[in-house]
Amino acid sequence: MLCGGTISGMVVALSSVLKEVVENKDKVETYLAFGASRFEACKPIATEALRLALLPTINQMSVIGLISIPGMMTGALLGGSSLEQAAKLQMIIMFMINASTALAAIVATVLALLVIVDGEGRLRLDRIDSDEAWLWQVRDRAVGGVVHGVQGAGRKVIGLFRGRRDEDKQDEDAVDGVPQGQRDGERQPLLG
Repeated sequence: MLCGGTISGMVVALSSVLKEVVENKDKVETYLAFGASRFEACKPIATEALRLALLPTINQMSVIGLISIPGMMTGALLGGSSLEQAAKLQMIIMFMINASTALAAIVATVLALLVIVDGEGRLRLDRIDSDEAWLWQVRDRAVGGVVHGVQGAGRKVIGLFRGRRDEDKQDEDAVDGVPQGQRDGERQPLLG
């Protein structure tokens, strides 16, 4: 639970930072040109990224216990602990989830902005790597090769069944082993 919320918060924060920096490049460069520090220039981007990253967990905290009893609290109640202890345990778990998500989103946002805006106040969009990682490229090639091999094998199998079906049809048309077009001295047309 802790890692899931943390990772999703980091992903939302980083994707928001990268999208906003690319879309608001002119605004950030204007702030930097007028003498703002890199943190002052990127403050609106960081604020929006953190708001988006923390919104799901804050919403989850606001309705906890109203819609359904959380799993940790249910387990504590079924285990025989008092209602007070179960509620305290659930509150501690929720605060830990929110704290870890907030901390991870803040660290990821600050590190991303430190990489994108360098120490001299220049926006470095060239540091954003839009290419797929080599691991994903290898995975895609391997999956593509497997799919291509399965398709080729499927075509061969279908071709074998079609060939047998055509042979069976010719055998059905033949009477006493003589094909239909060659009975009673008939000739098969050459181009037909």
